[in-house]
Amino acid sequence: MGGGGTSTELLSYLKKNQDGAKWLLAVSSSQSAAQLILSSGEPVISMWGWSGSDNAMTLARLKELVKNGELHYIQLGGGMGGGGGMGGGSTATSEVTEWVQKNGTAVKESDYSTSSSTTSDSTSTSTSESTVYRLDASDMT
Repeated sequence: MGGGGTSTELLSYLKKNQDGAKWLLAVSSSQSAAQLILSSGEPVISMWGWSGSDNAMTLARLKELVKNGELHYIQLGGGMGGGGGMGGGSTATSEVTEWVQKNGTAVKESDYSTSSSTTSDSTSTSTSESTVYRLDASDMT
């Protein structure tokens, strides 16, 4: 699980903007979730199980969590796989990923990082190409 993952600055940002949600963040695998739980002391959802290949999260369940204000932040990509975490390219993974990308608002690194430079050198790959999205009940379609 190399140097990717979630920075301390991002964890601070998520905690500050959790807005009463039960879950700090949803991530692709239990391995990532475990690291974040230990780092933050907050509950984190594993959407695709231990290795990122289980269909543990459905689009209907994710929408319910967002609608009820229990979850605002979802991290896609990075870690062990591409697109939406590994998820084996399943239909559930694709549906969740597409819906989050379409309806969520990407959190920019400049929103939480004090050390990010504003030189646009093709969207820093130091984050293992992961993106965190914010979703609220008002984003439900």
